Amino acid sequence: MHSLDLFKELIDHMNWADAKIWTTVLSISAAQEDEKLKKILHHYQLSKYAFYYTRSGLPQVFPELAAFKTLHDMAQWAAEYPNLIQSYLAGLEESHLKQMIKTPKYNRLEKILGQKPLDANLAETILQVTIHCSHHRGQVNSRIRELKSEPPLVDFIAWVWLGKPDAVWPV
Repeated sequence: MHSLDLFKELIDHMNWADAKIWTTVLSISAAQEDEKLKKILHHYQLSKYAFYYTRSGLPQVFPELAAFKTLHDMAQWAAEYPNLIQSYLAGLEESHLKQMIKTPKYNRLEKILGQKPLDANLAETILQVTIHCSHHRGQVNSRIRELKSEPPLVDFIAWVWLGKPDAVWPV
């Protein structure tokens, strides 16, 4: 398997796992008013869109949390991402993975790192977005447990065992 194929699978898994998360979140009545959960979900979606916008060259348009009246509204926004990222990935070739990506100039990031951030290649940034989203799915699943509900099984290997199903979004 080529690296690009693996990265496409990681994105496919991310989209499937995200759809499972949203299906569960929308089924929990207590989640609808949970501000902590809303903040995690919002940041999590912003992370994915930031990756897409940075790579696609499109203007970065990030809705504020207050723009979503309900979690269902946010889920609809989240459900738009898979089509965007799949379209972007369809135009990639293996050689693109080595291209260096200019790190955005975030003063906050420099303060956190204690130095100016170095650039990363496209492969590293694709890996970053999938790992970062996995981290946030873990946060969401922890919050689901705190709300006395059962989180979905979203592990990569579970997706493989299930035959790598497509994402089924609840919206």
